Amino acid sequence: MTSTVRRAARSVRGRYAAARVGLNLGAARRRTAVRRWGERALFGGDRRERFLISVLSRHYESLKRRQWALADEPPHFFDHRIGIFAVAAGSWHPYSYYRGFFAAEVIRGGDVLLDIGCGDGFFARRFFSPKCSLVDAIDIEPSAIEHAVRLNAAPNIEYVVADAVADPFPQTEYDVIVFDGALGHFPPESTARLLEKIRDALAADGIFVGSESLGEEGYDHLQFFAGLDDLRALFSTYFDHVQLRTIAYKIPTGALRHEAFWRCANARARLEAVAWLE
Repeated sequence: MTSTVRRAARSVRGRYAAARVGLNLGAARRRTAVRRWGERALFGGDRRERFLISVLSRHYESLKRRQWALADEPPHFFDHRIGIFAVAAGSWHPYSYYRGFFAAEVIRGGDVLLDIGCGDGFFARRFFSPKCSLVDAIDIEPSAIEHAVRLNAAPNIEYVVADAVADPFPQTEYDVIVFDGALGHFPPESTARLLEKIRDALAADGIFVGSESLGEEGYDHLQFFAGLDDLRALFSTYFDHVQLRTIAYKIPTGALRHEAFWRCANARARLEAVAWLE
């Protein structure tokens, strides 16, 4: 066979192979197009999405009315399914969930964490349990713990009805202790006892994190903090190192909330590794 014939044969084989590849690609594209059409027919497009969001919005608005406006008394915890849906649907902002992100930043894989005043368990389940080997989530309100067990359970979360001041913590030592949005609900004398317990329960390189609104906010608050200096003075009595910051955002009433966040420790290294940049 001459070189010219061989080249011609290779050219024919190449065109045949390219044609087969083209056919295969075409078939794959057709299958993908059919699947895409099927998915759209079954689950809908933008119009159906808007309809479903509208239905869910009405559901969560009704749920909030039933829990708050139509209840015999206001609940002692907030059902964060309501808020997180509003964030996902674009009708509200995520700033009230910063506490979850800020706390999760300090967690190392395998940490043992205590969540004081866990409420509905949303943060324990969504922000803390994915990184931790164990989360002890406590609340004094039995209805909150019942709600948390029903809707925010996870294999590594233990929900416990407990008085954070009077009752012993479930474990003697924790890598991270979280105390979000509850400091103002404690009188000063109980706060002192609780902070002593938190300090004593922290591991040597443990971190205490939390948040509280500043100013005269909260109809059921027993103490108020005008600014970061008040919180720094309080925490410095119990912890060698204190980091603080604030963010401001509007709440559903239209008022501007200034929320303070803290990270406290008696060992500097781990705290500095997750320090906020000024």
